[in-house]
Amino acid sequence: MRKRSTVTKDRICQWFATCSYVGYLPFAPGTWASAFACVILYFLPSAGNPAVIVLLAALAIPAVERARGDKSDPGHIVIDELLGMLVAAAGHNASVWNLSRAFILFRAFDILKPYPIRKVERLRGAYGIIADDLLAGAYANVALILWGRLA
Repeated sequence: MRKRSTVTKDRICQWFATCSYVGYLPFAPGTWASAFACVILYFLPSAGNPAVIVLLAALAIPAVERARGDKSDPGHIVIDELLGMLVAAAGHNASVWNLSRAFILFRAFDILKPYPIRKVERLRGAYGIIADDLLAGAYANVALILWGRLA
């Protein structure tokens, strides 16, 4: 029988890695987590602060390692999508228009995985799970900057 503290740590890691259990929503949990990030950013724009993103990413690595078990990238682990969306919107006004554009761009880069996102996804364990979404978020952020300058 496992100790109570181990069970508590497992539950905390599961809660964090699934974005308050958003990862268990049916049909595209990563999209739900990205939308959840938009809501967070709209009501708490400081969540897009680079220091907050780095802190959350640092906390996410051990949480994802613990919560993923023996699976390489379980669908219910969606903290990586939340982090990617925070990166996509970082430095931009948290208006509905900007968040909508960041959401579309981030989801596109996350799904299409242009070079080197797919390569980064192959990193071991939680690093690969998280790093590819951070990079997709960075691509989306740059695309959002270019979109703003071209419009």
